[in-house]
Amino acid sequence: MSLASNPVMSLASNPPNYDPIARLQNEFKNKSQFIVEDVIPCLEQILFPYLSKEARILDLGCGCGDLVQQLHLKGYQMTGLDASEGLLRYARANAPESEFLFGDIRNLELPSTFNAIVSMDVLLFILNNEDLTTVFRNVYAALQDNGLFVFTITLIELMHKLAEEKYFNHIYVNDECAFLELFYYKPEEKMWEIKVTGFELVDKTWKRSDTTWLRKDHLLTDVQSALENVGFTEISHFELGEGTGSACFVCRKHL
Repeated sequence: MSLASNPVMSLASNPPNYDPIARLQNEFKNKSQFIVEDVIPCLEQILFPYLSKEARILDLGCGCGDLVQQLHLKGYQMTGLDASEGLLRYARANAPESEFLFGDIRNLELPSTFNAIVSMDVLLFILNNEDLTTVFRNVYAALQDNGLFVFTITLIELMHKLAEEKYFNHIYVNDECAFLELFYYKPEEKMWEIKVTGFELVDKTWKRSDTTWLRKDHLLTDVQSALENVGFTEISHFELGEGTGSACFVCRKHL
């Protein structure tokens, strides 16, 4: 069977397709209020104290650029990278004074210029240990010596009970847009198939878009081993609130 004829294999080999629903992502996801109230206080504890005021930070999987903009307002030199041109168009508008790059994080090739790299709710779309290790190796290469890598990822140990309850469906609505995410758990693969449907009011006509994403829950030991194998040290993690299934990792590059 060819790759093109197998939709699941094709999904597993490519990053999620955000382009059809880029406007909806910009309308509903990771808005400045959430980042200011939830993300920034966390980074103030685990990242900011270890950086100079004008440190260079890369946001890996930056989406519509809201976190990039908030970190820019803190005085950091920001770069965002994403695999969706549609999302990057919004990112460049939302954070006009920052730099943005188009690319797949599995193929990241950047010089060792960043004091820190952050990645929020992105690595859950990396679907196997080989690709996860590749991403970590690329991140390690892009960090300066003593640089920090902060990322969130869903862990099987935290998700297994939540997966059984299957209450992750999301619906977002405003006067001009509607956005639905329906989650279907595949227990054998510890993977989620997410059916995404969007509606946008365009020239007084409702336009519908559909896409499908795959999301992977990882074992804690696999994540830790992959980080150690590429050279990261001082690896720590903590759960991001009860019932989220996600953990935040902090690790350092030492040579």
